[in-house]
Amino acid sequence: MRVTNNPEDIGTCGCGRSPTGKCIGWHGLNAQQLQEARKNWDDAKAAQVSSALKIDSTDVTVPTGQ
Repeated sequence: MRVTNNPEDIGTCGCGRSPTGKCIGWHGLNAQQLQEARKNWDDAKAAQVSSALKIDSTDVTVPTGQ
């Protein structure tokens, strides 16, 4: 995206393909590559959420009835 009027727009996604709103180079992908990139992105995000939700039972303290 060419930015001439607003320097704050430097690095923003101009093609609308980026899931972050910042340019990550997806404007250069063909349809098949874009589909694969989106799947990989979604899988990576799902893995992050899944690992963040896992609780190690050794770290859990159960209060006693005092």
